Amino acid sequence: MVPVRYVDRVRERLGVDHAVLALVVVLWAWLYLEGLGDYPLRVWDESRYAVPARHMVESGGWLDPRLRVNTHTGDLALTPRLVKPPLTYWLQGVAMLGFGVTTFAARLPTALAVLGLAGFVYHVGRRTYDRRAGLAGAIVLLVFPGMLLGSHGGRAAVPDTLLALFGTGFVWFAWRGRERPRLLPVAGAFAGLAVMTKGFAAGVFVVVALPFLLRYLRAYLDRWRWTLAAVATTVVVALPWHLYAWVAYGDEFVDQYLFRAVLSRMQGDLAQASGKTGIGFLNYPFIREGLQLLVPPYRYAVPVFLLGAIGAAIVVRRLVRRDGFAEHREKVLLGWWALAVPATFVLAGGNHPWYFLPMYVPGSVLVGYVPAALADGPLGTRVRSAVAGVRGRSTSPSDGRAGASTAGGSSAAFPSWAGFAAYAAVCVVVALLLVATYAAPLGTPYDAEQRDVGRTIAGEVPEGESLYVWFGDDVERRALMSLDFYADRPFERATPERLETDPAVRYAIVPIDRRDRIDREHRVVATGSRNGVVVIEFVESPASTTDRTRWLLRPS
Repeated sequence: MVPVRYVDRVRERLGVDHAVLALVVVLWAWLYLEGLGDYPLRVWDESRYAVPARHMVESGGWLDPRLRVNTHTGDLALTPRLVKPPLTYWLQGVAMLGFGVTTFAARLPTALAVLGLAGFVYHVGRRTYDRRAGLAGAIVLLVFPGMLLGSHGGRAAVPDTLLALFGTGFVWFAWRGRERPRLLPVAGAFAGLAVMTKGFAAGVFVVVALPFLLRYLRAYLDRWRWTLAAVATTVVVALPWHLYAWVAYGDEFVDQYLFRAVLSRMQGDLAQASGKTGIGFLNYPFIREGLQLLVPPYRYAVPVFLLGAIGAAIVVRRLVRRDGFAEHREKVLLGWWALAVPATFVLAGGNHPWYFLPMYVPGSVLVGYVPAALADGPLGTRVRSAVAGVRGRSTSPSDGRAGASTAGGSSAAFPSWAGFAAYAAVCVVVALLLVATYAAPLGTPYDAEQRDVGRTIAGEVPEGESLYVWFGDDVERRALMSLDFYADRPFERATPERLETDPAVRYAIVPIDRRDRIDREHRVVATGSRNGVVVIEFVESPASTTDRTRWLLRPS
């Protein structure tokens, strides 16, 4: 039995905040952990992160992210992938050490980052409004389709939610550090982690923070020791790996990290065909195509989110007019934060909707104000008045004193009940509207087929045995991207002639419509019709010289 005094101490320390956060954790676990590893890795971009993480775990080369099927090289050897810093790979690798090399482990750091973001939303909402706003905002964040069901949200093995978490920490603690300078090194650590997650993409949070850093520059300079400590912390966290990569890879690091990942994207060279230019050479499509996001099928739930943001703007405006700007400057900061993210990518370049993800935190906090404000304002008032009226009419007319007492008692006791009912109703409606606006599948048949083929290879091809790949005209490199994770076998490019003549070639991946041209006895190990490939095992020695000559002269 636990002594009563310890139970009493726990009860004293556990308050409303702990209960609310426990509710958030339960909701997060249900939405983000359930079935996290069930659907296959997406070729773009999950395989780009899960595969290097696997190689780190198995080879021990934690400083050198590597891919067999790199998008920037033509061969199939393990080559460095330096377009992004390695923090995401490291976190995925640590998860794989604990949970095995699985898709669940690859996605776990991203899912945990969502929990951290929900905690930030609750904290900021509670600080800037009240607990109800913090809880509502956390719910909005967790159910927002771009976070819950997006290809780069909290259930994908990608760095975007990690970047949002670390960038949020930098902005918030830098803001708080103007008054509490001891928080500035914490802000610096978050800044370094953001850079180590996605490199130059972390600059969007500098844009967010720049106005208040300039506005309160004297306060930061007056506390120069803490400010210097913040800068030093950022450098200590972010610089060592970048120096290592530069020394180890030289121009290749600069080419991948700067030119391919940043400048080419800004100029539209890495744009998808569907991404139209917004301004001149820039490639962010939401200037020209913005209106299309406000009509069905409600892509990324923009209309619901937008209505919530408008409601939050009305709430903040009324509070500022009533109390003055100084009392609500943090609310205004959140508004700027939410606007600065899309504005940055419109001007600096970008071509993907998930670049909006860093605005989810301030946006969720602001939307969380709406249920609380409605419960305190018109909606809550109407519920209280209606219930009070019913209670008053149900009292016997002959007992006027009792009727007055009952009505008065309802008026005094009912605000908390009515406000809670109105608040809960608005939260549920907003959550349902958000979830209902997105129905894209988390996994595609193309990805599932690669997983199945890869698992078959892992089960039938001996460890360390190479697979020789004949690309042909119909096989794209992306057909091998997830195979490296599931099969974990070396790939090597090969010509049809080598497949025919080299006795070292035992297993091959060939175009599905060219298999009949292989004039060497073989069996089919696995077939990927959607990916256009077939995996074969050769079961006889290569053909004779005469047979090879006859094959080479045969028309296609």
